[in-house]
Amino acid sequence: MTAKIKPNTQIIGQNLLYFERLDSSNSLAMEMYKNNLVQNGTVVYTDDQSAGRGQMQKHWVSKAYENLLFSIVLKPVTNYISNPFILNKCITLAVYNFIQEQFPETSVAIKWPNDILVNKKKIAGILVENSFMGQLLTVTIAGIGININQSFEDQPQLQATSFLDLKEEVSEREVLFEKVLETIDAQYLQLVKGTTNQAENDFDLNLLGFGMECTFSKNDTIFTAQLLGCDSDGRLLLKELGKVKKYMHGEIKQIIY
Repeated sequence: MTAKIKPNTQIIGQNLLYFERLDSSNSLAMEMYKNNLVQNGTVVYTDDQSAGRGQMQKHWVSKAYENLLFSIVLKPVTNYISNPFILNKCITLAVYNFIQEQFPETSVAIKWPNDILVNKKKIAGILVENSFMGQLLTVTIAGIGININQSFEDQPQLQATSFLDLKEEVSEREVLFEKVLETIDAQYLQLVKGTTNQAENDFDLNLLGFGMECTFSKNDTIFTAQLLGCDSDGRLLLKELGKVKKYMHGEIKQIIY
């Protein structure tokens, strides 16, 4: 689909690098960055990924030529390097906005820290990997997978869904790819301008279970707590027995019923 992709963007996707098959778009994007082969906003994308990664090194399940699989190279600017998780919030929120626009009548939510759910089933995931030089954030690689034309109806154990499952028709991936890049670009431009308060607020508001009593597990122990949002380090804020506690990703798991 490489020749047809022409997003109307200022930064994200102005440089598009297509590979028919990759082990991991994130790994290649980082390698290319280290060799000074990419600019800010470069998008590495593929039709087939054999070793795609999700959070906590989980494997990303995706059939060839059916979904959107891409990574974005972001070279930070001085007004947000002190808060690297804001990049995670902005990219995840942009993908959320894209999905919500496509399915306005459905329940769309962000599952902390960066999965997108429709009707409590995963339709997209974001893996954000940062590289530092000392305390300085030098590059962020945001890997994104969106389920488009792969059906998950015969795999209920995955708790996943797709455009095909929701619309019951095949979607044009090229059109959707352009649209999601344009949505990410618009959100990223706000971040570059230093206007991040709205994005941080919207990220929290659209978290699955925001403001509600939710169920979590920690070390095989089940507990309930009020979900308050995220702090600037990406820690989940939970109110338990009147006290606010902070959890890093991997410490707890939100249970979805």
